[in-house]
Amino acid sequence: MTRATRALSSAALILALTMAATACTPTLRDSVSAEHASEQMQALVRDTMQAAGGSWTSLSDGPPPDPCTTPAGHDGVTFSWDQTADGVTDPGAAVERVEQVWRDQGLAANTQTARRGDGRILHRVGSTGKDVDSILFGVTTSGMTIEVQSLCGLGDVDDFYRT
Repeated sequence: MTRATRALSSAALILALTMAATACTPTLRDSVSAEHASEQMQALVRDTMQAAGGSWTSLSDGPPPDPCTTPAGHDGVTFSWDQTADGVTDPGAAVERVEQVWRDQGLAANTQTARRGDGRILHRVGSTGKDVDSILFGVTTSGMTIEVQSLCGLGDVDDFYRT
């Protein structure tokens, strides 16, 4: 066997062993526990509310759990925790503050502006896939909303139902 052939064989063996060793282990997103997924989602919602300002009301009694399947096919738990608040006089500034907080935390932010049927301008900023599966902040002069879905964290949904 030539030196080049041995090097290629060794590289192929290392690659095969690496692939075999990682095939049964959770992916990075699968390594998030359900507790951690809920905690990081709640922290992001609180940071968003603080950046936007106003007095917020939760649309549920805490983040309710729902079953999900992780990207690698494991049983998991996801949480949602939607919020509402009165509108603000400068919706564009509120979106800019929220967008800056998210960018400071390493989240990509997608900002949109649209005219609603009632003539009001809806300002929105959304993000997906880092600390949460998705989050959307929307604001007009008449109201603000946060709609969020946590990552699917490893766990059993039955462990999170309140009794």
